[in-house]
Amino acid sequence: MDTKLKNRHKLAVGMIVIMILLSACIMIGQYDQSYRDSRRTEEKVKEGYLHSEEFLDLFLKSNYALYNIEEAGNLQDSSLDENYPSLMDSFKQIYPYTEYQVQDAGGKVIDKSLAGSAEKLKDSDMDRYAVGIVISYDKNGTPSVTSVTGEYKDSQMIELKRLISNMSGEDLYADYAMEYDAPQLLRPADRTYTYVMSEQNLNDFLDETLGYYGFAPDAIVYGIFALILLMCLAAVYFPSRPSFHTGEEKIFHVPFEAAAGVPLISFCLILSNVDVILGRNKGIPDMADFVLWTFFFASVYWGACCLRQVKVLGIREYVQEKVLALRLWRETKKLGGRLWEWCREKMNRLYRSMDEIDFNDRSNKIIIKIVLINFVILLVLCSLWLFGIIGLIVYSVLLFIVLKKYFNDLKDKYALLLKATNKIAEGNLDTEIEGDLGVFSPFRAEIEKIQNGFKMAVNEEVKSQKMKTELITNVSHDLKTPLTAIITYVNLLKEEKDEEKRQSYIKVLEQKSNRLKLLIEDLFEISKASSENVTLDLINVDIVNLFKQVKLELEDKIEEAKLEFRLSYPEEKLVLRLDSQKTYRIFENLLVNIVKYAMPGTRVYIELLREGDDAVVRMKNISAAELDFNPDEITERFVRGDASRNTEGSGLGLAIAKSFVELQGGKLKIETEADLYKAEIRWKM
Repeated sequence: MDTKLKNRHKLAVGMIVIMILLSACIMIGQYDQSYRDSRRTEEKVKEGYLHSEEFLDLFLKSNYALYNIEEAGNLQDSSLDENYPSLMDSFKQIYPYTEYQVQDAGGKVIDKSLAGSAEKLKDSDMDRYAVGIVISYDKNGTPSVTSVTGEYKDSQMIELKRLISNMSGEDLYADYAMEYDAPQLLRPADRTYTYVMSEQNLNDFLDETLGYYGFAPDAIVYGIFALILLMCLAAVYFPSRPSFHTGEEKIFHVPFEAAAGVPLISFCLILSNVDVILGRNKGIPDMADFVLWTFFFASVYWGACCLRQVKVLGIREYVQEKVLALRLWRETKKLGGRLWEWCREKMNRLYRSMDEIDFNDRSNKIIIKIVLINFVILLVLCSLWLFGIIGLIVYSVLLFIVLKKYFNDLKDKYALLLKATNKIAEGNLDTEIEGDLGVFSPFRAEIEKIQNGFKMAVNEEVKSQKMKTELITNVSHDLKTPLTAIITYVNLLKEEKDEEKRQSYIKVLEQKSNRLKLLIEDLFEISKASSENVTLDLINVDIVNLFKQVKLELEDKIEEAKLEFRLSYPEEKLVLRLDSQKTYRIFENLLVNIVKYAMPGTRVYIELLREGDDAVVRMKNISAAELDFNPDEITERFVRGDASRNTEGSGLGLAIAKSFVELQGGKLKIETEADLYKAEIRWKM
């Protein structure tokens, strides 16, 4: 759309918005006058109601209700509710807003509802009330109006006398009692009934009784209709002008139910609550009123524009595309058709399965026996009815077919399960059980657990065999190296005549022998630890002091390695039940490992502390060589950080440390991060 077309479109949208806002302003501009007119109408309606037959007849009916409730041994209140509901409804309508007293022929008060007063209501008190009515009955039950007070007393007196004069000489409810076979009501006699209503009670009564009347003036209702018509004309005019390029936006392409429902619901709500809207702020509009009317007229314009698509598409195409109810009906028909096809297919399949029955098959014979037993039992119970026997025959045939199908299904699922287990037994641990197993479905999870268990066992066995091979290789290498050196130097010693060289050879022999001795001792230690054939001498050990002692004895090696130790000790003692010699060996092996492999000139961080219920020892250092080993495998036997095994060592130091830690109920964890090596020991306090 070029700039010129966009400008025309914006102009049309602006004109539409102005019309909607102007319509809202017109409505709220009528508030003051409309509110005054509605209140005048309300006052006229209330005034007419107060001297109407409908209002004054409530008091005459209340006389009958009070008299019959009063009379002992006659109708009680509950009986009146049941036999004379219209009479009691009239009494209950006025009772909450009226104060009354009942006097006998001698002027004695025998009943009243005047709260907080022990005296009877005097004639001089009547002028304090907005409505006051006194009706007397003589001994024959003939009523007369004794007194009427209030603003409308003259017209009320005339209407009351007219009502009384129209009463027949007989009982007012005699025909009703005869027609509905109800107990006869007693006519009031020798009674004077006084009714008074305060100004507040009268207003509350009128609001409750006349609340369903709308007092909105006709002018504002006609104004609403006129502006609705204007919105509809605008919805036809603007889209019909090609230059405006409006009316085809997505907002106007909605289903018929929304296009008609939103404006219609808004119209009904507005029209039924016009009087409430006007009286909300006593005719003074505010922003909420402006928003309300703006939304209302916008919804009318929007709905009219949407319904204009009838003209664009044509009635037939519009109904097919925009009426959701029709589309829903079509989808329902399709769903019903698919459901019918599914049921018909199942019935056909059930019918065809009857052709596959082989009565010579053993499983079929077992099923037939079960069905016959079931038939005999049901026959005994239902043999008295012919239709019951026919139903049993049909039931038995269906039962056989169902059981046969179920039995075959079980055989298929069992064969599928058996096939999978055979493959697993042949060594194919990756076999997957495909298809639905029905009642055997729980076995799928169990077989998967067995597969996983077998896989783990196989992996562990492979790993164990690999470790055994590596163990033999490493032990052979580590034992052969010093042993070869010893043999070589022994041969040299035999032939050497120079005493000085002989002494140097003896010194080398001593070193290699000691190394071989230490290696053999480590082998014994790890062997006993692995078999848990170790006796622990448990005592109370302060691991902080023990660690300080180990570090002090290794101080020369630490200085030679040019390492700077940063130590952090707790203020309290960390006393544990441990074997002091085994714990000494743990600390010694870990520190020797750090001295051997740490990068010279770097810092080593060691921390001993208490974390909750745990005593923790942490060691961190920077490795001189790249840490390319698996931290989980470094504590295995004969596994060393230098894969080339160029440095001296048995590869058993960390394995011994781990075994001794675990024998004493602790955990040793090794972690690496780039070139950072971390070791952590935890014991329960």
